[in-house]
Amino acid sequence: MRIRRRLGFTAALAAMAASAGLLATAAPASAGPNCASGYHCVFYLGINDSARHSYFNSDSNFAGDTFNQLTTRSGGGQGVNDNTVSASNSSTGGYESHYYVNSGYSGFLFCVNPGSYVDYLPGSQQNTASSLQLRGTTSISCY
Repeated sequence: MRIRRRLGFTAALAAMAASAGLLATAAPASAGPNCASGYHCVFYLGINDSARHSYFNSDSNFAGDTFNQLTTRSGGGQGVNDNTVSASNSSTGGYESHYYVNSGYSGFLFCVNPGSYVDYLPGSQQNTASSLQLRGTTSISCY
């Protein structure tokens, strides 16, 4: 009787540990439109009709960055700083894209959730982003 209890308890613990391991590693990638997996993308105009720049990590200063992808579309080769109209988030790590008016992550402007996007920001948010900080899940309301 004692051996059965131990075996049953051990089997139950093993099953619980296996289940917990599966849950911890089963985070799916979140894909935003027109943005490669793992990247946070900004667009000169609309997501489907303009040049793009992709970020894999935070960038504290957009000065010197250009819309260097899809360059045959509107905005190809233009500077990213103060020229972003749309954004898409294809985070594979669950990171929110937080955009700021100033370099150095100062003056919060807007954020985009993993797997989400904003096509044509509201007028007051267009053409003002100067830095991007990737953040884990926050309580801030994002697109």
